[in-house]
Formats: sequence, structure tokens, C-alpha cells
Amino acid sequence: MFKYFLTFVIILGLYACSTNKVKQKENFNAGIIYGKGHAFFLTAPKGWVLDNSSGVSQGLHAVFYLEGNSWSNATSVMYANTTLKEIQGDENVEKVIEGDIFRFKANSPDLNVIDAAPLLTRDNKKCIVKYFSGDIHGNYEAVAYIDERKVVVMIVLTSRKKEEFDLSLPAFKELVASYQFMTDDVRIEK
Repeated sequence: MFKYFLTFVIILGLYACSTNKVKQKENFNAGIIYGKGHAFFLTAPKGWVLDNSSGVSQGLHAVFYLEGNSWSNATSVMYANTTLKEIQGDENVEKVIEGDIFRFKANSPDLNVIDAAPLLTRDNKKCIVKYFSGDIHGNYEAVAYIDERKVVVMIVLTSRKKEEFDLSLPAFKELVASYQFMTDDVRIEK
């Protein structure tokens, strides 16, 4: 599935009004991620970069990493992805999560999955959050699953080291908190 991404370097009055105070030099590293069945807004956490090109070869049109790093060399990265419910045959977020765990464990039988505390998005949606560790690559991941009508949105933090994972969790929570769904009626004209 092709994803489309549009990045805005925001000086949007609408967003500025919602933050009360806006410093003139502040850089709003934000964007709208859209494709079939979804359009949503994310803002990079403070000190992180939103990159709309480095992950494209992996099907990821919104990737995040710490300033001074790159998508390929960062120890911790984050990204947003979606799955269409109709394509997966999944009718709800629980089935998407169940399918993810099944697929991950097929490749990594020693995978450990922990239920984390739910998080709230900017538009007050409650996310189901899972922590994954023990995969064949030794990664640590946090995944926030957000159930929308046509898609399940996944916001993912992945780290090569446990210490980096723990240090990046506040940024992950900040990214999830910035999420705001816009519409599932996306029309892309060619």
C-alpha cells in the first residue's frame, strides 16, 4: 500500500492558537500523514526530527530520530504506520495486535510482550500500548495502537539498546500525545 506524506514547517495560526505561547524561533517539526482511509497529524518531540524521505524504501513516510542522527545510524527511531482493516481482514484493533504478536513470534520465538499503560492522543483517543523485547535482532519496541474506523494506526519506538529505549520513552509518549486524526475520507487525485 502506498502512503503519501506531506510535511509542513508549521507557522499555522490554528496550531499556534492551541499552544497559547509560540516563540518566534520555535520550529514546529510536524506533518500530516495520509493515504487510503486515513489522514492524521503528528508533531516530532522536542529534539527529534521528522523525516519524510529516509524511510520511504521501507514503506514508512514519517520517521523520527534525534537531531544530529539519521534514520540509518540512530540507536532509537520512531515511525508511524497504518494497516487497512479490510486488507488484513481485521475488524478491530485487538485482532491487529493479535496478528502482529503472532507474526513477530513466528520470527522470534523468545519474544516477550508486555502490556503497558494506555496513552491518550491529542484528540483524547485511548491507545493500547505494548512493549516488545527479545526479538532475533535484540531490539526493544513500544507500539501504540490507535483504532480508527478504516485503519489501525501504529506509532512505534524501536531501540537497539535497553538504555536508549528507556531514555526515548518520554519522546515516544510525546509523539503519541501529538496524534490527531483528521479524516478517513481521503481522495487522492492523479
